[in-house]
Amino acid sequence: MPRRQQILAVVIRQYGTGLYRTCISLGRENLAFIGSYADEQSANQRIAQFWSAYDRGEIAHPEDLQRLMSDQPPDSPLTEPQLLPLAA
Repeated sequence: MPRRQQILAVVIRQYGTGLYRTCISLGRENLAFIGSYADEQSANQRIAQFWSAYDRGEIAHPEDLQRLMSDQPPDSPLTEPQLLPLAA
């Protein structure tokens, strides 16, 4: 699927905790915190999984991120996934 809209998919190091957070925004009005990881490589792998799912057409709307949020490895030190609407 061609990438026609601006999408933000980043790994943010959360200082003070040593965790790496994966964040995705499909547009101006939403932001999803997919999870938190102890190492940067695992966080980057989650972002790569997002891009693969997006390119296959599995993710088109913020609600579609729920599947990716709940698909976590059992040993992952993640925080509760969150999908947040942003104020206009």
